[in-house]
Amino acid sequence: MTRRTVMHYAELGLLTPDQVTASGRALYGPYALRLLRDVMDLRALGVPLDEVRDMVTLRRATHTIGGTYRRDWTREDIPLTDERLRIIHARLRLLQEAYARQADGLARFDRWLTKRFTGGDVAPLEVGEED
Repeated sequence: MTRRTVMHYAELGLLTPDQVTASGRALYGPYALRLLRDVMDLRALGVPLDEVRDMVTLRRATHTIGGTYRRDWTREDIPLTDERLRIIHARLRLLQEAYARQADGLARFDRWLTKRFTGGDVAPLEVGEED
């Protein structure tokens, strides 16, 4: 990711620096970097910037600056309309459905490869496991 892109996301309110140096350089902490990773992932999935901004707003309203879930949040903490929340919800469902289809396809392909090249003797990898 380029510096220019990070600056653009900051201008859009997607990122907030933890600190700004005397020379004006923005310094981002772990939570901001986590949000940046989320923004990058959502953009890579084709989510429009306005929906990404709403998702970041929702995360900020329901999580602490350290990134942990706030159990005490209320609807009033979320500065989004019900319509914007419905749009986010619809987008997330579309993404989940696409992932489920891809997971099914990958599992079938893995079974085929296992049978074809190992005679079926090798157990498939668990999610997150490396070979």
